[in-house]
Amino acid sequence: MPSGLLEHLRVLDLTDERGLLCGRLFADLGADVVQVEPLGGSTARQAPPVAEQTGVSLYWETYAAGKRGVSVDLDDDASVERIRALARVSDVVITSWPRALVERLGLDPLAVHEDNPRAIYTVISGFGWDGPKAEYADTDLVVWAAGGPLAPHRDGDRPPLRISVPQAYLHASADAAAGALIAVLARAQHDCGQVVDVSAQAAIGVATLARVLATAVGDDHPEWQTTPGRPTGGRTDQSGSGAATPNSLKKWYCRDGMVELHLSMGPAAGAFTNNLFRWIAEEGGVDEPIASWDWRVVPDQLVSGELSHDQLDEARAAVRAFLLGKTKAEVLEGAIERRLLCMAIFDMSDIAGSPHLAYRDFWGAVPMPGADAPVAVPGRIAQVRGPAGPMVAGAAPAIGEHDDVVFKEWLAR
Repeated sequence: MPSGLLEHLRVLDLTDERGLLCGRLFADLGADVVQVEPLGGSTARQAPPVAEQTGVSLYWETYAAGKRGVSVDLDDDASVERIRALARVSDVVITSWPRALVERLGLDPLAVHEDNPRAIYTVISGFGWDGPKAEYADTDLVVWAAGGPLAPHRDGDRPPLRISVPQAYLHASADAAAGALIAVLARAQHDCGQVVDVSAQAAIGVATLARVLATAVGDDHPEWQTTPGRPTGGRTDQSGSGAATPNSLKKWYCRDGMVELHLSMGPAAGAFTNNLFRWIAEEGGVDEPIASWDWRVVPDQLVSGELSHDQLDEARAAVRAFLLGKTKAEVLEGAIERRLLCMAIFDMSDIAGSPHLAYRDFWGAVPMPGADAPVAVPGRIAQVRGPAGPMVAGAAPAIGEHDDVVFKEWLAR
């Protein structure tokens, strides 16, 4: 049985690949999480990435880890009734199944709360449980497009690019776990359950909060510029975050990958760019007068005409050539030493080999089908001083692996 901060909680997990992470977070905190699957298995078992040699979904094995599993014949009322019985004794019910399906099965919020008013019913969907868009199709790409962040995710003036790794529902699932835990705390005071309704569209808006708040602070969607690198309306980017700089001018190639580096200008952050050009000049990578520009006053010089955007492009070209001769490690070391607004963009091999993550005991090891030895998975969401810190509790369940024991334990009279 699980042990930890939430060992007193029973969580019924009616999710597919869209909501799987939510239950995993509860399991890491010690809750008894029971993953419910159709007899043929969850669609999440086919979610990429899939191991080439074994055909096993690494997505499933990672996000279903630490749970127990039961199966249900969705077309047999007696089988579904057993799941409804589990819902009656659950502290938390999580679902990302389609609304029409949970309503047909009698596992929707109204039905569950009728028999179990203390349950925390948590819904994860593309656009929320109700409203004009509630029934819209909701793939990861659709949610990113509808949420707004996809529009500035482009290369210069080319059409928007899809975000490489599906993650909209990971944001939503994490938000759902946080919301459900808040509802659990509220139940301790008021002795009643709640519905936690999480829209993935809203979740990615929160995850990209700087862009959501841009208009309110006077930053009128600069990423939509028709001419890359040229400000609109006479406005020059002075933000330390490079918010008004096209994405294609914030990511730079180096010898073994890419780095994120902002050529910040203006009184708030221009000194960081001065540090960068001092480094480039020391290695003979830029000539005067660019080498001695003071980037704290560059915006005013651009507005007055003392500097041109063509000269600004020359400065960017010097940065581009300089970084092409450096490795990510060299750039990162220089950024720390010289105080630059810069970070290496890690790929999966960088993450897997990170000495920092290893030192912090980030990785967990779980058995996987077809693997000769336990496989490393993200195992620790946070460091908690003491014996009850969150950690992956074990392998993902096989289909129906715990049918007998879960029904016996949860439904014992």
